[in-house]
Amino acid sequence: MSQILAVREGIVKFYKRYELFIIPVLRFFLGVYVFSRISQIGHSMDILDVITGPSMQTPYAMLMGLLFSVLPISMGYLLIGLNVVLQFSDNIEVAVIVGSVLLLVMLFYGRLGGRERWLLIFMLLGFYLGVPYVVPLIAGLYFGVQSVFPIAIGVFLWEFYPLALELVHVERPRADTIVDIPDSFGQVFAYAIDMIAANDQWVAMAFVFALVTLVVFAASKMNVDFSKEIAIVLGVVINVVSFIFLQLAIDLDVNIMTMIFASVFSGILVFLIKFFDVVLNYQRAERVEFEDDENYYFVRVVPKMAIAKKEHKIRKVRGNNRDVHTDDELDAADEYVDADDVEYDDLDTQHSYDDYDPLEEYEADGNYDDEYDDEYYDDDEHEDRRTDRD
Repeated sequence: MSQILAVREGIVKFYKRYELFIIPVLRFFLGVYVFSRISQIGHSMDILDVITGPSMQTPYAMLMGLLFSVLPISMGYLLIGLNVVLQFSDNIEVAVIVGSVLLLVMLFYGRLGGRERWLLIFMLLGFYLGVPYVVPLIAGLYFGVQSVFPIAIGVFLWEFYPLALELVHVERPRADTIVDIPDSFGQVFAYAIDMIAANDQWVAMAFVFALVTLVVFAASKMNVDFSKEIAIVLGVVINVVSFIFLQLAIDLDVNIMTMIFASVFSGILVFLIKFFDVVLNYQRAERVEFEDDENYYFVRVVPKMAIAKKEHKIRKVRGNNRDVHTDDELDAADEYVDADDVEYDDLDTQHSYDDYDPLEEYEADGNYDDEYDDEYYDDDEHEDRRTDRD
């Protein structure tokens, strides 16, 4: 366990030290992935092939990813919306409907929401990767009750995406003139409303994800040991049971075995995220009571689990007037000579630093100067030494 904690501590320290650079890099790769997926919609106007053609998809996605990494998240939503509309630009009616939906999302939530706005993007990515169940668990554990709104919007947009692809192929009157445009648009819009009303699966999925989020949030706030771990397990269980019930009740279009496997995998992934966030030592938990002039406090203190610090022991070995000090072997026995026990090759000339007077050596060379002597022994300390020497 100590080795695992050491690896975790090393990774956390590395992230905190280079967080200023890691976050933009992660946002860049996230942006490249998102915009590369958007570029595969492929219903743009022929005149826009210069930027949406197959040869330009990768450079264009990298450019958008770079902008996504430096701009605020609200501007990131705007970039995503513009690129989606651009991909449907070959069908003006569909582009207008898609653009209107995305504009409403951005105005009423993407611009005003807090940090949980990221959950909308993560919800769509979760669906695309086949693990949308991880988002409600993370939302309940770290974001709170308000995160049910971006999760529900993400579920709706994921169900709206195949609807938009179907609208591209809807038969509609040909708009040869400006007068014909309202008729063509009205028919496509009416068909879109009918399809949204007929599709009630997104409502059921949004309800399940909201329920999981609320349960995880409530369980993680319980005043018990391992509350967050219990919350994750409860979230996975409720997610599996709810989808099985909906499958039996309304024939929800979900593969049960795939859903169970993805839910368990999501729980393990959230456990891993929580491990890198914080590890608590419940064996040392304490309850503290104290008061001030107005209140009486009951506080439960749970210390974080940390690696035991290596104790540095100093061992002093004396022999032949030499002191050897080792700091837990110092990983290489560092040696030094004590200033009070200087060792010389000639034992007859051995003396300590306390008896050494640089002026004696100077006088022995025949270079003694009375004027220098008076300056050197100007203070009391050296005057006493001079008296003792004489």
